Amino acid sequence: MIKVLVVDDDKLVRKGLISVMPWQDFDMEVIGEANNGAKALEFLDNHEVDLLLTDLEMPVMSGMELMRLVRERHPEVYIAVLTLHQDFEYIQEAIRLGAIDYIAKVQLEKERFEEVLGRIHRRITEQEGRIRKLRMLPGASSPDESFATDQGYALMSAVRDPEPGAAVQWAVRHAERFAELGRQVLFFTLGGGEKGEEGEEGLDELVRLASTDSGWTLIRLTGIQGRMPAEVYDRVRKYGDGEFFYEYDPAVNVMDRSLSVLANSVNPVNDDLTLTVMAQWLAPGWIYRDGLFQANLQELKDLRLPQAELSGRLYVLADRLDQLAGKTGTSRIRLPAPLDSWFQVEAWFDGVRKQLREEWGRAPYSPEVVQSVMTAVSMLHEELDQPVTAADIARRVSMSRSYFSQCFKEIVGTNFNAYLRRIRLDQAKHYLQNTTKTVLWIAQHVGYEDEKYFSRSFREYTGLLPSEYRNQSDQGREMSSGK
Repeated sequence: MIKVLVVDDDKLVRKGLISVMPWQDFDMEVIGEANNGAKALEFLDNHEVDLLLTDLEMPVMSGMELMRLVRERHPEVYIAVLTLHQDFEYIQEAIRLGAIDYIAKVQLEKERFEEVLGRIHRRITEQEGRIRKLRMLPGASSPDESFATDQGYALMSAVRDPEPGAAVQWAVRHAERFAELGRQVLFFTLGGGEKGEEGEEGLDELVRLASTDSGWTLIRLTGIQGRMPAEVYDRVRKYGDGEFFYEYDPAVNVMDRSLSVLANSVNPVNDDLTLTVMAQWLAPGWIYRDGLFQANLQELKDLRLPQAELSGRLYVLADRLDQLAGKTGTSRIRLPAPLDSWFQVEAWFDGVRKQLREEWGRAPYSPEVVQSVMTAVSMLHEELDQPVTAADIARRVSMSRSYFSQCFKEIVGTNFNAYLRRIRLDQAKHYLQNTTKTVLWIAQHVGYEDEKYFSRSFREYTGLLPSEYRNQSDQGREMSSGK
């Protein structure tokens, strides 16, 4: 039985979830509830809990802070987060802190309760099964003395929660010392000298098996002689969590590394530099210029962002590129999940580039004209709260006002003013659904100086006044939460 703790500062939300969700159908039992992170942590310190279902925004102690402390004090507890927010910052941070699922309240409807619990139950049971399978393998332990051999081996998987394959089975059968350093990293040494009792042929067999196990790579690691296991394991684990993401190549089955250079080279996040690099992808020059495309890729790779951080940034970029494509796109631009390696990141960018070139190439204009119009579209999204005009934007992209308007309509699919109005009011809908900001604040932040004019435009666009739209959204969330 999976024991569940539900944490939300809204009592009606907690009671609704506890009473309506089909817990028993998925071998789950709610054993406690709390209205803030501090009380939840106190409960966890005194009770055995398998799954923590927590809201993110709460008084006293937020859900994010609760997750950080739970990871330190109760790392065995699985966490799923429940929140109104769908912004990438929240998604990114929740993933970074180990959440196995991210549930948006606005998407949680009664008919989806079984789907949500089924997904959480499946992830928990799959991960537990893989852990048990690995821990039952022979030799899964390691003495505390330093290594006598200078060479060790690591099997690393670019796939999250991989199945132990033939190479793993071979390793634990032949290993002198073996350690599981995470669900994606296994380390071992071989007896009978550096090549083991099987000799060179045995290692050839290991290489062959590693090449057939999807996602697994064999790392031959030198320089471990005289080193304590804790030091070696720490470096291997950090490499698996960081730099391996950028170095993994499905065409390379074996990699040689020295312990002296094997370190976590994923850099601390430099927000200013990261924003600058990401902004380059919103200027469409890379779609047509090979050199700029490769340069942008290299600059992004050189940031060496942690995997969760990179995924969060790309999630937002995909949404922005989808917006920039406008009505010219016949298919949506979406980020596949998960991205397990930089190899997949490059493949995604390449696919997006080909898609945009094909779609924008249908317009009867040169790539330079299409690029200028897409640059203009990017400006509109970046300066949504500013008083922009078609004449001003045309001047900034070096086009005449009349020609710019003609090209904009044919390439984007609607005229300049209609497009600007749509993206402004779509952003207003987002603010009304996901924030408690006043209507005046929202009007000003989507480019309307007059609140009454904004409300009139909003009603023409949606059929509802801003206050009515917000109330309708709130009622939908209440119904989804079981109130």
